[in-house]
Amino acid sequence: MRTTLLIAALLLVSRAVIAETPSPLPIDRIGQATVPMDGPWQFHPGDNPNWASPDFDDSGWAQIETGRTWEEQGFRNLTGFAWYRRSIVLGRTTEQPDQTLQLNLGLPYVQDSAEVYWNGRLIGRWGGLPPHPVWFGEAELGVAQLSARATFSMPLGAARSGVLAIRVWKAPYVFFATEAEGGLVRTPVLGTPAAIDAFASSLWFHWLIGNLFPLAVALLAGIASLLAFLGWLRDRRRRLLFWMALYILHPLLLLPYLTLPGVLSFRELYGTIAMVVCLEDVSLWFLLLYLLELTGNRRLVLSTRWLAAACILFNGLDSALQAFRWWEWPGHRFLTLDIAFTIPPLLMEAYPLVLIAFALRRHLDRSLWFLAITAALADFLQGFGIWATAGLRWTHWDFSALFWNPLVTVAGNELSPITIVNTLLLVAVVTAVWRYERQQRLRQLRDAEEFRNAQELQRVLIPSAQPEMRRFAVSSAYHPAQEVGGDFFQIVPNADDSVLVAIGDVSGKGLGAAMAVSLIVGTLRTLAEVTTDPAEVIAGLNRRLEGRLRGGFATCLVALLQPDGRCVFANAGHLPPFLNAHQVELPGALPLGLNPKESYENQDLVLAPGDRLTLYTDGLLEARDSGGELFGFERLAELVANTAAAEDAVAAGVQFGQEDDITVLTVTLAPSGVTARLVGTTVTSS
Repeated sequence: MRTTLLIAALLLVSRAVIAETPSPLPIDRIGQATVPMDGPWQFHPGDNPNWASPDFDDSGWAQIETGRTWEEQGFRNLTGFAWYRRSIVLGRTTEQPDQTLQLNLGLPYVQDSAEVYWNGRLIGRWGGLPPHPVWFGEAELGVAQLSARATFSMPLGAARSGVLAIRVWKAPYVFFATEAEGGLVRTPVLGTPAAIDAFASSLWFHWLIGNLFPLAVALLAGIASLLAFLGWLRDRRRRLLFWMALYILHPLLLLPYLTLPGVLSFRELYGTIAMVVCLEDVSLWFLLLYLLELTGNRRLVLSTRWLAAACILFNGLDSALQAFRWWEWPGHRFLTLDIAFTIPPLLMEAYPLVLIAFALRRHLDRSLWFLAITAALADFLQGFGIWATAGLRWTHWDFSALFWNPLVTVAGNELSPITIVNTLLLVAVVTAVWRYERQQRLRQLRDAEEFRNAQELQRVLIPSAQPEMRRFAVSSAYHPAQEVGGDFFQIVPNADDSVLVAIGDVSGKGLGAAMAVSLIVGTLRTLAEVTTDPAEVIAGLNRRLEGRLRGGFATCLVALLQPDGRCVFANAGHLPPFLNAHQVELPGALPLGLNPKESYENQDLVLAPGDRLTLYTDGLLEARDSGGELFGFERLAELVANTAAAEDAVAAGVQFGQEDDITVLTVTLAPSGVTARLVGTTVTSS
């Protein structure tokens, strides 16, 4: 019994010894297929150039498998250099190479960079090793071939037996390091050049089929972003389109990071992805402000701006670390800074929930609620997914699979919960913006119709022709700064051949000012039927406008012109007229609509034959050139002295640089016995 047990124990020990003894990789026949170089390899941490030699004795090294990280196989927290070695035996001979058969090595992926030696000869590199390291994020085979610095196929030469040695360098860990890293995480393959190329093409095809969905989404997002950006360029006031263009661009911008990770080196990727994600976050915040109609909340807008600045600052600092040779820093200095600059932006991922909470008080369209729900869900999944990925190595709480692992597979495309929700969010954003822009377009059409109606009303209110008048030649011109303006004037002939002239300006611009003008003109013409005394007309206007100008005011100048040249003026805060080249002095008074008890005075003036009165609004005086210089009183005095037609005076102000409505009215006293007619008013659009 004891003898039997002893024999069994010896057999078990002998099997263990045999299993642990390094063995070559026999390859009896190589055709069009590739041979995976799996099984045990010799492995040793550290770095020694002699380890590339085929004569080096590696029997004392540990054994390790490819296709798995070295951390999974007991070499925890190993960074820096380590070597893999493997003997290859071809057929029955190990000495004479087969010149008719050429072999290549296919190296799918190394973490992080490597040099490959065949029988002591360097045959290829994956990335670059220190002192100038270049390494890549984990990529599917073929994708990494997009980068010239990551070579997949390496020539071994004529088929012969030998020793393959791979010198691997692993970079220090970063905040987003996974739970297990390092080494030949994909199994190398051996075969003819044609077989290796066919293998790569096959993997390319499977990669393409499996990534059609994200590629299609990225392409559509890029097109939609371009259209939104062009729409914003046509009208810079439509800021919603600007933020939409930035936000929906992120699937295209993230392609090199998530779908094509082999295109960028690790430092390029890690140094730029933070700013790309920051752009996605910030643009979503401002997009939600507009879509959820929260731009009226000044504190919320200001908070969003400050948070956006903080997000850019922290992500910018994190990206800037890649400008240094941080892998040479002692201890965990880089990891500490990386964590310190990354955690604040991760906390900011929850900000869309704050915006949605404010929007709960509003009655929103169903498309906006769909957007709010998908934005909240996407924010939750992405935020927790990133937190789970970031903390996986340090906490070992492996629940990131709930967010990133495929939920369903459609036509070879694996769709994770985050992918599905982000796609729904993209659809929700495009739908909400389309509905928003449609509503804005309808609102603009209604506003345009109102403006057209206001323009028609103003055209009715602006005098275009008058009955014959004794001794007065009148010309007028009007040029609003917008579609409709706040300037007004009226010329009312009386039965005794006198003429009542009024000119004024309502504070503000646009439709509100135009509506106030219609009220003033209607009231003025009604008062003119009761009295022709300028002071009484202005006082009546002032009383009737109390509380009707929405906190604004109006200036007004009224003049009664007699055929014998006598004139009576009353002024309510308007600019005094010019008599020929000199300004007429008039008593000051408050504009209309400010104080209903304000009193106004009349001022007499006598015109001689040939004298010309020029009445104008402040839009002419306040015209400003490209250098910021005002038109001013000196230019105005020179203009009215040399210009008899109101149209020429208005054209001079517009050409100088119009900023406000411009109206000019000229009245010239003709010689005795001459009958004059009002010249038709010139009205030009802005």
